[in-house]
Amino acid sequence: MNSFKVNYLIVNEETKGLVEYFISEWFNNNEYITVLTSGSTGIPKPIQLLKSKMKDSALMTGHFLNLKEHDKALLCLSVNTIAGKMMIVRSIVLKLNLYICSPTSDPLNLISEEIDFIAMVPMQLDNTLNLNSIKLKKIRNVIIGGGIISTQIIDKLIANNITVFHTYGMTETISHIAMRRVGLHSEDFFTAIGLTFFSENNGQLIIHSPIIESESITTTDVVQLIDNKHFVFKGRSDFVINSGGVKIQAEDVEHKIEKLIPYPFFITGIEDPSLGEKVVLLIENKDDIHLNKIDLLELTSKYECPKEIYFISKFELTELGKINRLKTISKINKNTTKIIL
Repeated sequence: MNSFKVNYLIVNEETKGLVEYFISEWFNNNEYITVLTSGSTGIPKPIQLLKSKMKDSALMTGHFLNLKEHDKALLCLSVNTIAGKMMIVRSIVLKLNLYICSPTSDPLNLISEEIDFIAMVPMQLDNTLNLNSIKLKKIRNVIIGGGIISTQIIDKLIANNITVFHTYGMTETISHIAMRRVGLHSEDFFTAIGLTFFSENNGQLIIHSPIIESESITTTDVVQLIDNKHFVFKGRSDFVINSGGVKIQAEDVEHKIEKLIPYPFFITGIEDPSLGEKVVLLIENKDDIHLNKIDLLELTSKYECPKEIYFISKFELTELGKINRLKTISKINKNTTKIIL
């Protein structure tokens, strides 16, 4: 058995049990590991990943980030997710010293060691910038996955002279297959890691990589392809709203208006008898926010501007902290607070 060092910090029994179960699963004789997709846009589904491909993915990340044997890594994500599992795999394959804490919004508060490598979701990054930016600045490699990094977070990174890596990937690609720098030295484009390269079909990204069992996968992500190693992410094609024959990319609108809304929010389309779909804005539990059509139209076109605002008491989230849009939308009912613009 390949030995690597595990250091438990503040860990509940559930997290410890999941870690130990996964480690035993990794070293058993089965060729595959069964994992669940994220479920952010639908029902999570089980898929099988070859351990040999997971190992290759770990080696690609290690090479890209120049991780060395005995570097210290911190696992602060759920081990139920591919992101959490891959932190363990990277530590095994690259012989890292792995520190583990139960998922928390401010993981660096639990550690006094100087860490070389950490993976977080945007919510954890935001809280850490607010509470432990000095510790964060000392970490050589910070990777952020599981969602969009807002301009507010980017502004905080710049103010603290910090650059992190924003990752692109999915369960089917065994974690990330591309990264971009965000913060003090920001990039608009993602760069393929390892032998991965890209093509596109009608604007939708196609990933070609030796770590994918079928060697290629067509995504639902809309991109601007720069060349076969670089792309600019535009949004998901399944988040496209067709309103009166005009196609609107929800994530483009979110990016345009995010500075107006300091709370969790997202744009979606709901059925409308005249438009087919109308653009609406969902905001989490904040009916005191003052938004008007004039403010929104300064940042959006008349087609993109939300027709209604809904205030939801609590958004539904995935285990990685991403908004589960479908489940959240299903909470809209006649008692939901609504503003018509």
